[in-house]
This record gives sequence, C-alpha cells and structure tokens, in this order.
Amino acid sequence: MVDAEATILVAALANLVTGLAFALLARDRIRADGPFGGPAFVFVVLHAAVVVVPIGLYFVAVHPAWAWHFAVDPAHVPGLAIVPLVVGQAALVVGGWYGGALLLRRDRRRLALYILAGLVGAFGLAMALLVDRLTTAATYTAYHAGHGAGFLEVELGWAVITSVMALCGSTGYVALELLRDGRRVRAR
Repeated sequence: MVDAEATILVAALANLVTGLAFALLARDRIRADGPFGGPAFVFVVLHAAVVVVPIGLYFVAVHPAWAWHFAVDPAHVPGLAIVPLVVGQAALVVGGWYGGALLLRRDRRRLALYILAGLVGAFGLAMALLVDRLTTAATYTAYHAGHGAGFLEVELGWAVITSVMALCGSTGYVALELLRDGRRVRAR
C-alpha cells in the first residue's frame, strides 16, 4: 500500500507541471512584464478557476473516496474540507506559474526545465504506483475489503475521461495563446 501522503500528490503534481509549463511557454511575456503582466496571467488564472476548480469540486464532492485515492475515509473528512482542497488545486497551477516566472526572471530557465522534468517524472511514478487505485471505483470500505468495479464500468470512468479531455483542451488552448502572446512581445 502507498501511504496517504503519496496518493494525494497525483493531482497536485499535474497542476504544478501545468503552471510551470505555462510559465516556460510565456517566458517572453514574463521577462518583459513580470509574472502578472499582459494577458498571460489572466489565461493561467482562468484555466485554474474555470477548469481546475469545477473538476476538482466534482470529484471531491461526487466521488470522494476515489478523489482521495482510497487513502482517506471521506466519512471522516468534514464537508468544508472541500473548499481548501479545491482552491489548493487551483493555487498549485498559479503557484507553478509564479515559481516558474521567478526562475525565468532570474535567468534560470535551465533549472526550470530540470524542475519540470523532475515533476513530470514524479507524476509518472505516482501514476504507476497508483494504477490500481486510479482504475477502481468503490467506496472506501469496499476498496479496502478488496471489492470494486473497473472505473469504466461505472459513471466515474466517463467522468474521468471527460475531465481529462477538458483539461487537455484548456491546457492546449492556453498554451497556444501563451505562444502567440510571446510572438507579440518579441515583435515589439
């Protein structure tokens, strides 16, 4: 069994990777106007607020045992814990952006790339370690009793597929806009 601290990291790592990758794509805007300049920061915040928050809210509210990767019994978690969990996931996107922006402003692009590679590796490792938990749909008690369905056999799997598609679509759109904005900055 993987302990609770390691299981919570999957979404956190994905959001940090996204924020840092956005910063690297917007390096020209960040160098010119800082981390809060131009439309770049707005795109990052909109991605976090309009895509990450609703998806996080859905999984924590509707599939809480799976969202916690069966490491925490959601019956023992107060309902208000949803707020910091969901806001924290969005804050990780913005935090990855801001951390990347600080590195880029100090001409540490290579370090930012190494950190990004390390985070991507950690994300892949976490996914590999948690493949059983991520592909099982059950309650906390049923999972620990060895019961559960494949997540594509129930609503959860389709929700995951839809959410991943939404995240990829939003991430791709923001990435393209950041690249276009970088070209506008270079043309000044």
